[in-house]
Amino acid sequence: MHQPIFSLLPLLSAERAVLTAAEQVQLAQSRAALASSQIEARQQVKSAEVELQAAEIAVDRAERLLRDRAGTQQALDEANARLQLAQRALEAAQARNAFLEKTRLEADAGRLVPHVISAPLAGILSNFAAVPGETVVAGQTLFEVANTRRMWIRVPVYVGQSGEVDAAANAIVRGFGRPPEGSGLAAKPIVAPPSADPAAATVDLFYEVANDEGRLRPGEKVAVTLTLLAEKESLVVPWSAVLFDMYGGSWVYEKVAPQTFLRRRVELDFVDGRDAVLARGPNRGGSAPAACPEGREAQHAALEGNAPDWPPLS
Repeated sequence: MHQPIFSLLPLLSAERAVLTAAEQVQLAQSRAALASSQIEARQQVKSAEVELQAAEIAVDRAERLLRDRAGTQQALDEANARLQLAQRALEAAQARNAFLEKTRLEADAGRLVPHVISAPLAGILSNFAAVPGETVVAGQTLFEVANTRRMWIRVPVYVGQSGEVDAAANAIVRGFGRPPEGSGLAAKPIVAPPSADPAAATVDLFYEVANDEGRLRPGEKVAVTLTLLAEKESLVVPWSAVLFDMYGGSWVYEKVAPQTFLRRRVELDFVDGRDAVLARGPNRGGSAPAACPEGREAQHAALEGNAPDWPPLS
């Protein structure tokens, strides 16, 4: 049962605050007519129940006579037809009685029955558009309810890579700061209104994830792992071995001899956990890149503005 949120009290106009004598007489007559109709409706329900019981007894008697070969199939069919009619009559009487029982007339002019607004679903209340004692108009939004048990994840994808993503495959959702090798939440793709961001040159993909444990919150930023349509070979280096200069360029240091490192320019494609996938970089088969102390010192020098003449991208 959903919890009540607001109680709305309809307002009467000033000229309708007091009923005239004729209107008071008419209101009394209407109350008497309503009470009479309610009594009659309850009586009709009882009568229909009695008729239904009689029809059921008649059907049972016709079936026993037919089994004993003392009755006819026609008599049994007629008894079944009367039983169906009795059932329909009872349903109609019950519906009329329920409608009349819900009908209420105002006790006094200017005093109306409050209308309780309950939460339509279980969730978190947000964005209240009304406060207690405020006058609201018909059709006004009063509040919003967010169902946090099923969350939608909006994933902006660069338009140049949107064709490489398998939009029909599930995604893995993880919170920031959590180890990439840990278990994430499986999110399935859903169909949503198309949206994009021209300024960032991205298109949006939407996924739905179960959040029964409350690990995610509305508006939270998360890390999402998507599946590509086709597999391809790429150079991979440890993410910790990638350095950046003051101009945003990315580099790795290749160990070519003991205590000797050669700086290599690389172009990042994406980062997968602790691995950095390179779009361009050193020739395959070279020594493994490493983050050496000399590399850290070179990076600090670049950040101070003493950027050396970097070698061309290989």
